[in-house]
Amino acid sequence: MKDNKITKQKPLKVYIGWDSREPIAFDVCKASILEHATVPVKIVPLKRHNLIRDDMYWREEDQLASTEFTFTRFLVPDLMGHRGWALFIDSDFLFLTDIKELFDQVNDQYAVMCVHHDYTPKEGEKMDGQKQLNYPRKNWSSAVLWNCGHPDNKVVDKELVNDPTIDGKYMHRFSWLTDDKIGKISHEWNWLVGWYKPVRDGQPKAIHYTEGGPWFDQYRNCAFSKEWYQAQAKMYEERVNKLNQEVRDLKSRTFEIEDLTLPKETKTLLTAHLQHLIDPTEDIYKSKETIKNITEKRMGIKVAAIAPGADDFDLDKKGLEYDPYLQDFIIGCGGQISNFDLQQGTKNTLVIRGLGGGSQKALKYCIENNVDYYAIDTGYLQPSTRKDYHRVTKNALQNLGPIVDRDADRLGKLNWKWRKPRKGNKKILICPPSEKVMKFYGENLEQWLKTTVDTIQSLTNAPIEIRKKPDRHIRVTTDTIWDALDEAACLVTYNSIAATEAILHSIPAIALAPNAASVLCSSNLRDVVKPQVPEKADVIRYAQHLSYCQFTPQELKTGTAWKLLNS
Repeated sequence: MKDNKITKQKPLKVYIGWDSREPIAFDVCKASILEHATVPVKIVPLKRHNLIRDDMYWREEDQLASTEFTFTRFLVPDLMGHRGWALFIDSDFLFLTDIKELFDQVNDQYAVMCVHHDYTPKEGEKMDGQKQLNYPRKNWSSAVLWNCGHPDNKVVDKELVNDPTIDGKYMHRFSWLTDDKIGKISHEWNWLVGWYKPVRDGQPKAIHYTEGGPWFDQYRNCAFSKEWYQAQAKMYEERVNKLNQEVRDLKSRTFEIEDLTLPKETKTLLTAHLQHLIDPTEDIYKSKETIKNITEKRMGIKVAAIAPGADDFDLDKKGLEYDPYLQDFIIGCGGQISNFDLQQGTKNTLVIRGLGGGSQKALKYCIENNVDYYAIDTGYLQPSTRKDYHRVTKNALQNLGPIVDRDADRLGKLNWKWRKPRKGNKKILICPPSEKVMKFYGENLEQWLKTTVDTIQSLTNAPIEIRKKPDRHIRVTTDTIWDALDEAACLVTYNSIAATEAILHSIPAIALAPNAASVLCSSNLRDVVKPQVPEKADVIRYAQHLSYCQFTPQELKTGTAWKLLNS
């Protein structure tokens, strides 16, 4: 007789297989359960090393076992003290609905309940290269509702699980049970990707990536990968929000009027914790051993930062171990620090700052091999002489897409206002990019400059001013682009951000290569004869658009940039 009192128990007990080779699968599976749960749920990872420590598991490693929890799943009745109901699931699950609905199906007449698949694997190997075995009741044990107190399950204890004469076939087929003791669960709760098909078989409630999930490179675009990535993103967002809340709570508890700061030891711990999240191998930050004890290593995350070379950013001079803007973005997207040498040959997404030698190599690799990347550089609009904002672009060095209608709420913080264009200006201002930019695009700077000047002189007698990019301190203090633009009738460049600055100044621009200003400027040098002044409404709309293409360090760290870029 069905017993619906199970859902009144607090909490529902769920055991999830845990494999040290793919902890990210466990993390996302757990997060998906908690996201949809309407009742308290206690989730326990079946970690082999913990079970060995607790004298629950001593079986010698089976070379044919495809996961570390191949046998440990059968310890659930013993772990429950042979009382009550509990669920076991493989780690490669993703729940799309409330797990309470699954527990509502329990029936005390059965010793176990599971989906009765009629499944034959298509592949000869599993996702991690392990041999794919075929046997009756294949995948039945991947999601099991255990009636731990059922008399027929008394034999299922640690002695049986660790008996070397008992093989996997015996356990996975529930060979100690007769057929009438194995209850049925609807297949929606163990939806085998690649086997069941919507709409033919309905819609899944719990997706099982049995042949390989999106955390493996070769399965990154498998069926239902979008749902998994979305769950992963939500999980990281919640982690960041939780950490931020912890910081706020700590601040409130340690409030001091004199300095409004955290204790030094708390700062140290929080900093080490964040650093370990993005650098679990400790190649960069060398976190203390204690940090390993408060956070698990996360492998298989699809974002890796590419550290710039010393020739690009003098980190030592600034007393930094790693580029802070790369770090902030990696924290915000839930990624991990790596380097280009380790990432070559993978399809992992890269995060790259600047256009120095190391960055150029990484960018070219991404472009040539169709690998996603995020590029970080100086923002388009700055409210001060500091680099308060940084643009982040996906699979491009500048925002090349159409203008997106945005609110004007961010412009106030940027001290930008529309300027009425001046009349009577005659000067043609040429702003060539830096040599490293031209090198990236396979252009010779001096040759481009000569050709451009010669072409303009053949079209007009207007005076020409060449403004090569000065040192940053100079160009933001005594020789700013705004000063140079005040007397310009038109700006010409290859693809410098100066074109964007001209448009924001209501001055016509010509960009001969794809550029963030291409949506409002010309790409033909002949237009220097009669340059087209951008309309006021277009400039304002453009400025609002750009204000949402750049971010503060805090917005990088909290994931705001990541969400906007992927919305």
